[in-house]
Amino acid sequence: MVKTGCPRSAGSDILTRVMAQRRLEPTQAAIRYMCERFALGGHCDGRLTPIARGAMGRIWRLSLSGRDYAVKELFWGFDEAAVVREAALRDAAADAGVASPANLRTVGGRYVCTLPTDLGGADVRVFTWVEGRQVEAGEPGVIRWVGHTLGVLHGLRYSYPHVPSDPWYDRVPTPEQWDDLLTRGRVDRRPWASLLEQRLPLLNTLCAQVKPLDPAALIYSHLDFQPQNVFVDRAGRHVLLDWEDAGPSMPDRVLAGVLTPWCTEDGVVYADRVREFLHAYRLAGGTGRMTGMESFSANLAGYLNYVSAQASFSLDHTQAADMREYADHEASGALANPSTTELFGEILRAVEGVRRHGTCESGRVDRGDSV
Repeated sequence: MVKTGCPRSAGSDILTRVMAQRRLEPTQAAIRYMCERFALGGHCDGRLTPIARGAMGRIWRLSLSGRDYAVKELFWGFDEAAVVREAALRDAAADAGVASPANLRTVGGRYVCTLPTDLGGADVRVFTWVEGRQVEAGEPGVIRWVGHTLGVLHGLRYSYPHVPSDPWYDRVPTPEQWDDLLTRGRVDRRPWASLLEQRLPLLNTLCAQVKPLDPAALIYSHLDFQPQNVFVDRAGRHVLLDWEDAGPSMPDRVLAGVLTPWCTEDGVVYADRVREFLHAYRLAGGTGRMTGMESFSANLAGYLNYVSAQASFSLDHTQAADMREYADHEASGALANPSTTELFGEILRAVEGVRRHGTCESGRVDRGDSV
């Protein structure tokens, strides 16, 4: 699936529903306020250092005397009930052996704190800090861990039957919406407009291949399981980060969304990784079975909606200039590197090789391994 940090609508409009921008100001007053609200204790004079950002938020390192925390500044508000469900899934996974940063609660029992307006008014979350480094997909043992971890998550069979899926993953812009976006981009002279015009036939073709989710087949899962969200900590443990996109999806679509970033590089599918991943996934209780190109619907929808959302946001002159510039850059980059069904077809062929023959190009697995 597309990289996290994508502004998404919470309702029927799949294009961006923007909010007035609020910022976390890295002042001592803001630090003290967060320390009080999250009961961090002790001496609360410290330092906030920006670490990373996406379109959805920014990660800060909160350094206090002898201890550190991760602070996530949320750019687009939050759904308290969704945050509670996400934290419950993370806790269940932790009980099953999946290492991840712990969610800290406020003194009022909530996971999100809104700072006063005079301190910037930002919505923030606080987590335990993970000291480590980001993994590379080709590192020894990583693919096995990824397959095992996703299998554990799916083996939990976590479900909220009355929670609808996010339309981000199976509803895409219509041809008329793309045309309107192009017209507005031209009028506003956005840097992505000419590339959008070139890509329109491809975008409409990809949109036509996105199939709706089956409400009866949904499980709750981590939905942004990609290399940038896995660290190795100082103890050598793999740690899964960024659970905020957790939500309902079909197991086969989550499986496709994880196989793509972990088992491909620069358009090449590594069949040995597919084999190792699927073997570990099955042994850990994974239930997903890829059925065909429809299994990649969430990959396609995520890509298409990311382009649309970023381009739409860049057209909103009420937003901060740096945020609009970031959106321009993201829209242009996504249009320059479109999702390709050819790559998905290669992944399916590798998966089919494991299912039918128990073989991949660089090795064998037991013929009992099903996919």
